[in-house]
Amino acid sequence: MRIILADHHTKPSWALRKLIEEQPQFTFIGEAANAQALLTLARANSPDLVLMDSELPGMFIEDLITQLHAIEPAPIVVAMSSEFENSRKLLKAGADAFVSKSDQPDWLLETLYQFESRSKKSG
Repeated sequence: MRIILADHHTKPSWALRKLIEEQPQFTFIGEAANAQALLTLARANSPDLVLMDSELPGMFIEDLITQLHAIEPAPIVVAMSSEFENSRKLLKAGADAFVSKSDQPDWLLETLYQFESRSKKSG
C-alpha cells in the first residue's frame, strides 16, 4: 500500500514516517506540511492512502478531503487529531477513518492494515 503522510508538526510526522517505513507491506511515497503540497503530491503519485493531520494549513479540512477523494484513483483518507471530539466532524467531512494522535502506534497500524487488506481484495 502506497502512503502519503501530511502533518505540519515535525516530531509526530517523523515518528509516523518511521513507523510506516518499518512495515514491509507499506511504501512511504511522500510527505507534505500543508494542504497545497499534499494535493500536488497526491495528484503526482496516486497514493492508496493519505494519512493526514486534521489541522493541515492552507485549506478547510472539508474542502481538502473532498479534493483528495476527487483524485483518480481516489485515495483512502485517514484523518488524525489529538482531539477525539474531532472524529465526528472529520468522518462527516468524508474521512474514511479517524485515529487519535494519542492512540498507541499499534492501533494506527491496525487501521492501516484493515485498509491494506481491503485494497488487495478490490485491486
